[in-house]
Amino acid sequence: MRAMGLLALLSLLVSACGGSAAPSTPARPSEAAAPAHSAPAPAAQAAPTHITLAYSTASAANSPMQLAQDRGIFRANGLDIELIHAMGNAGPAAVLSGQAQVLATGCAEALAAITGGADFVLTMVWINRMQYVLAGSPTIAGPETLRGKRLAVSRIGSSSHLATKFIVKYLGLDPDQDVSYVQVGNTPERVGALLAGSVDGSILSADEGLLIGNEPGMHIIVDMTTENIPYCGNALGATRQYVRDQPEVMRALTRSFVEAITRFRLDKAEGVQAVAAFLGENDTYKAEQLWGTWVRMLPEKPYPDPRGIQFVLDEVAQTDERARALTPDGVVDPSWVRELDRSGFIDGLNRGAGAR
Repeated sequence: MRAMGLLALLSLLVSACGGSAAPSTPARPSEAAAPAHSAPAPAAQAAPTHITLAYSTASAANSPMQLAQDRGIFRANGLDIELIHAMGNAGPAAVLSGQAQVLATGCAEALAAITGGADFVLTMVWINRMQYVLAGSPTIAGPETLRGKRLAVSRIGSSSHLATKFIVKYLGLDPDQDVSYVQVGNTPERVGALLAGSVDGSILSADEGLLIGNEPGMHIIVDMTTENIPYCGNALGATRQYVRDQPEVMRALTRSFVEAITRFRLDKAEGVQAVAAFLGENDTYKAEQLWGTWVRMLPEKPYPDPRGIQFVLDEVAQTDERARALTPDGVVDPSWVRELDRSGFIDGLNRGAGAR
């Protein structure tokens, strides 16, 4: 029965949380992208600028990008966006090699690349909260019983490892002495190891925690999404040269992302549809639950939070001393969000959405 339950659980993970990438081609044409009248477009109208945007995780946190595709927001801003899935450190590598121009990534991966010499800059952050839960077997009744336990991470030095260490410290234990870390792999492997008893606990994203954290044999020890801790979760970035050379593209990207995030937050129907499309989730109830999990973490104005940036820099410095030489101001460029904010565009979006 336990083996059958494990197989069912892993099947749920693959179908709901994205062992595969989201669609990498633009979705159906949107009403928002259609002309306001029936007259033909001028022959001299410029074609949309093609941009390859790499994203590092198939999480519902990235669903606003799907909304921007489905609703024609990118197209309306003169962009033809191709989404590609580049897991973990492959995202920064894709940008540096020219396979992608822009990166939607976890801050830990981006800042680790900057620490290693990559000339990246983060232009906006749309998750300023820690988006993890720590799940454990029934033998872990609470934080005090974590001592001496084995915790699964994807790999040593990854964002999952660094975040796990922080959570352990947050719970009042010594992250280097009181627990040990086991490199297991991605979520299905970590859950399998937990249910098989080869580890005692594992870090999960908010998506994964919602879907499997309360399954038989699993138990949520702490949900960090409910804790008021500044954190740099998901960010948009590019090389500094690209940002300098392509100001109009950066302006259009920022405008597109801000509109998509706002509509995701304030229009539940659009948000739930975006989650379902991005994850390939056919269960509307699950898509609604995932939307509800992420919507409370999305800011109204996606400025990088210096406290959250510093938090992740301190994490990265645990495995790479070079990160101590970096400062939040030195790795971000919030000018694009600030320009849009000062124009009144963001406030106008929120007022318009509230009026619908």
